[in-house]
Amino acid sequence: MILFGKTFIAFWSEIVIAIFQFRFFSVEPHVTKIPISYLVCMIVLVNRYLFRRRFVGLAFWPFVFVGNPMLKRDLVFLNHERIHLRQQLELLIVFFYVWYGIEFLCRWISIGNWYKAYRNISFEREAYRNEKDLRYCKKRSFWAFLAFC
Repeated sequence: MILFGKTFIAFWSEIVIAIFQFRFFSVEPHVTKIPISYLVCMIVLVNRYLFRRRFVGLAFWPFVFVGNPMLKRDLVFLNHERIHLRQQLELLIVFFYVWYGIEFLCRWISIGNWYKAYRNISFEREAYRNEKDLRYCKKRSFWAFLAFC
């Protein structure tokens, strides 16, 4: 039953990704070499009033909110947020935020430091560890964040 559920969720998340797939065009020559599937289901919006000092972006499927317009060209940052979008799809979006919130509270209580608790969330650990590998989402296994718990 668990195997069926996992397969069902993986199948439908890939269908949703395929539906929202689009191409990314840019006038800068180094950016046009991005693989076509790099920015799957990602809509980047700029809002500089949304963020505090340390945080510059937020992934809320299918949107990525950034505080600085220059981050729209930062491939490492976009890959980090793309990993979060994949995590959100795997947990059917709502369960991602429930898990994220509970894990953050548990880590904040145990560590006592807000920023360290944020950095030690399993979703963030996976994203930070693999943000420089631009092909990570293609080779990423289903529920890979569990390895970072």
